[in-house]
Amino acid sequence: MYEFKQFLKFNAVGLLNTAVDYLVFALLTEVLYLPDTPAKLISYSCGILNSYVLNTAWTFRLERKRTPSEVLGFVLVNIVSLGAALVVLYVCRTLLHIETALFRNLIATPISMLINFFGNKLFVFRPKQTK
Repeated sequence: MYEFKQFLKFNAVGLLNTAVDYLVFALLTEVLYLPDTPAKLISYSCGILNSYVLNTAWTFRLERKRTPSEVLGFVLVNIVSLGAALVVLYVCRTLLHIETALFRNLIATPISMLINFFGNKLFVFRPKQTK
């Protein structure tokens, strides 16, 4: 039962992170007229900060203390995920000629989410190995 509750918390945080990313991206591109790349850098960073704070304080707070290597791994996985999102935004804008920034972000987000999930699962929050 505990794992199921934790799973629900993790997904709730993920939905909130995505909402934060989309809302900040929309504000920056549609209201402040920032280009895709700086807008995505800022919006994704807001989602990352939200994710780390909520997952460590709420979702995984009983698991173990966070180590510097976990924090570094978390940041590195998110940098790779962000890089993938920026590449997709660029391809959608320049090669596919998709005009709407929010639609480009709609395409980029699932790709970066998959990279983020598997990167965190395989490298950051993997179970500790026993000797």
